[in-house]
Amino acid sequence: MVLSLILCCLSFILFMFQLYTMRRGGLFYATGLCQLCTSVAVFTGALIYAIHAEEILAKHPRGGSFGYCFALAWVAFPLALVSGIIYIHLRKRE
Repeated sequence: MVLSLILCCLSFILFMFQLYTMRRGGLFYATGLCQLCTSVAVFTGALIYAIHAEEILAKHPRGGSFGYCFALAWVAFPLALVSGIIYIHLRKRE
């Protein structure tokens, strides 16, 4: 999940860089690919947590549940995926 945060910030920086340096009509391929990598990182982190949840939750004496962060990760995954796809199709306009 830390990797996804770093990739998301890198994607934003790339977007700003491309926005001001790219010629008119250019596509934001680098930003889109970085955002798609963010989506894969979020998916991988949530999947690893889901697979090892019994081990993690068994260590807590009061039991436990997945919590809101787990649900937030599954919401962030499709949002990052859609964002990456939109960036790939986005063209710079005047």
